[in-house]
Amino acid sequence: MAALMTGLLLAPQLATFADTPTTQERTSSLIAQNDDTSVNEAIDDKANEILLEMAEFIKSKDKFSFFAESQRDILTLNGVYIKVHHEGSTIVNRPNQFWANVTGDLVERELMYDGSQITVVDTEKNIYAQGEAPSIIDETLDALIEKFNVNLPLAELLYSDIYEGITEDVQAGFYFGLSEVDDIPCHHLVFTQEDIDWQIWVEDSDTPVLRKVAIAYKKQEGVPRYSAVLSDWDLEIEIAADQFTFTPPDGATRVEFIQAAPY
Repeated sequence: MAALMTGLLLAPQLATFADTPTTQERTSSLIAQNDDTSVNEAIDDKANEILLEMAEFIKSKDKFSFFAESQRDILTLNGVYIKVHHEGSTIVNRPNQFWANVTGDLVERELMYDGSQITVVDTEKNIYAQGEAPSIIDETLDALIEKFNVNLPLAELLYSDIYEGITEDVQAGFYFGLSEVDDIPCHHLVFTQEDIDWQIWVEDSDTPVLRKVAIAYKKQEGVPRYSAVLSDWDLEIEIAADQFTFTPPDGATRVEFIQAAPY
């Protein structure tokens, strides 16, 4: 999610993609296989093709995990931006279980969903919040954001319709080219929305997973930025039977969700 190029820079690239005979055919084929998919026409064909491939590939995996390292600009009380670092793992077991942890400069948190209950744990303060949850991941993620102000990093990858979730508010998008993330060849895509510009890097292989994301919050003072690099994708993970079961640590205190909301 980064700055959209000017028309002078964008026009030659669009002309190049228009000369590629198989782009529209591949995109149309993906849409035909997924009749419910509504393509955002503000995004060029090549970018749509890669987004659909990534979204459908991840959606097809009932179980998967990944590791992410992120950096975010935070505005301090004295008006100075600092860059903070966090990292963590996410494990997904569709349709109704996930686990994630986040550690770093500002938080030490763990979150788990077992299909009926959601738990957020502050491991540093030894407090936790718990509550009933819907029976599927999509509705649970929505409830976390809307009711409890809990935002799970990279949650878009857990939804059943990844494409719709990340393109709903896109005003323009295009394919920038090939580059590398941790020595892995990736397709670099660029998008713009009203409040943010963003970029993603999708692995150029038979396993088109997300490898990097970058966001610029262009309406905020100083244009703070967020970026994350994803690695250690496991698409055939063996999940422990108790992975999504929470047992309070010794001395842990239960609190309301608003008190335990993670960074």
